[in-house]
Amino acid sequence: MKKVNADGPEVLGRLPNCPPLSAKEFQKAAAAKGAQIIDTRQMLAFGGGHIAGALNIGLRAELSIWAGWVLDPERPLFLVLPKDTDLPEVQQLLGRVGYTSFGGFLLNGMEGWVNAGLPLETLPQMTVDEVDEVRDDLQVLDVRSPDEWEAGHVPGAAYIFLPEIEKKATRLAKKKPVAVYCDSGYRASLGASLLQRAGFTEVRNVPGSWKAWTAAELPVEKPSEDKKASDTDR
Repeated sequence: MKKVNADGPEVLGRLPNCPPLSAKEFQKAAAAKGAQIIDTRQMLAFGGGHIAGALNIGLRAELSIWAGWVLDPERPLFLVLPKDTDLPEVQQLLGRVGYTSFGGFLLNGMEGWVNAGLPLETLPQMTVDEVDEVRDDLQVLDVRSPDEWEAGHVPGAAYIFLPEIEKKATRLAKKKPVAVYCDSGYRASLGASLLQRAGFTEVRNVPGSWKAWTAAELPVEKPSEDKKASDTDR
């Protein structure tokens, strides 16, 4: 985003070429070194089955923001769409932050992939009540902004700001299950997919996330209160 702001966006005149690829063509092309697979379906669809290594950035206005944080503009993008006709909208959102290199999109989406008998990876979902019941046996990861974290979070949660996950994932144990949450689950699904791409196998997304946690009136911890308490003890 900084580079685009400094240099100005590339003048295209029309949307860049992004060819439709059959499932087998997509599998081969997306497996090439440097390829980035972006799955723009909503989080529950992504959780039910996706291509290994894909990042989940759902088709919403925020797609531009998070693409700008986590994608490499020098590497080609391979798109998995909710439906084929969503391609122009997705390209426009990506183009806003300087992404114009497309390797292709998966023709007929995940239906085409499944019908071709190709492998799937899943991202299990956990409700907030399930997280609360077993959180002593989980690594609960908050990926929200620093201000959101400071305002209150799940007791005992670890904190890594979403764009820093790949750099700081070593703070987490790969062999212990991780449940990722944000405000509603949108960013958490992206965070969970980043962890999966980094080799974490026991990853869970928390749909509803913080909104669901507070709606269920589950315990809340605030770092500022913890600090005040420690200061008083001294």
